[in-house]
Amino acid sequence: MSEAKVRDVSRHTVPRQSTGNQARSAGATHPGFKREQNEDALWSDEQRGVWVVADGLGGHQAGEIASKTVVEEIQRSAATDRHYEHALQRAHALLLGDEQSAANMGSTAVVVAEEGAYFHIYWVGDSRAYLWSPGEGHGRLKQLTNDHSYVQMLVDSGAINPQEAASHPNRHVITRCIGGSTNPSLDVDRMSSPWQAGDRLLLCSDGLSAEVEPQAIAEILSCNDDCRRAADLLIAAALDAGGKDNITVQVIDAPDPARLSGSDYMGADTPSPARLGNTARIVLAVVTAAALASGFAGWLLGLIPH
Repeated sequence: MSEAKVRDVSRHTVPRQSTGNQARSAGATHPGFKREQNEDALWSDEQRGVWVVADGLGGHQAGEIASKTVVEEIQRSAATDRHYEHALQRAHALLLGDEQSAANMGSTAVVVAEEGAYFHIYWVGDSRAYLWSPGEGHGRLKQLTNDHSYVQMLVDSGAINPQEAASHPNRHVITRCIGGSTNPSLDVDRMSSPWQAGDRLLLCSDGLSAEVEPQAIAEILSCNDDCRRAADLLIAAALDAGGKDNITVQVIDAPDPARLSGSDYMGADTPSPARLGNTARIVLAVVTAAALASGFAGWLLGLIPH
């Protein structure tokens, strides 16, 4: 990828929208070459450890409203309760209750919430999260989320293979989204994993994942230590592939190794000891001491909600 192309992309990308020190992450978005409007949205707050990518559906202003609604609800939870699954469900209810909302107005979403040495991912639709880990060659790129899409259903059933899915004519048809239906309930998928030193997370809309091969994504993440440059080059790669859709990415580096070695696990939807009252902290300390004295570490872990 030439320096000229990188500079050209940078003029059209949106700077990362967050507060505090941004050394560990960067986000960028581009409308692509085929769409008049950008219906994607992104937001991050590194101090609170939250990143989101949303891909609006419905065309014109409908998709923009939907993705913006998702981001606003994630922002609200980041500042208050940190219940991001509930935030996506609130966004769903708001879009269904919007008098201006048509049945096809909706959004996908993928959210990363960091807690100590762990990260948690929440997602709906086909916006994805990947984990890149250092290793031989260009490292290892692993898709952490499963698409809620028609072709993924075909792959899961064995009707087609992943190679056939990549070129399937209905590959953009999703089976679950925020809003976009008359179903009042919304199922949000979730997974959690510990950070490892050198890891990188990539969040993206299908404007990247549908156009750029995983090997090319891994090469960009491997060869560019700076998150801003990596994000810009990922956008450039999708544009080089045709830029047929809106493209949005967030690149997030693992925390400092010293922080990883000194952190304990607490779920993003679980209050940490610092947020507990005095009585609760005393009870937690007594229970922990009893469990350790008895050697029942597994029993103690069973008390912590996941």
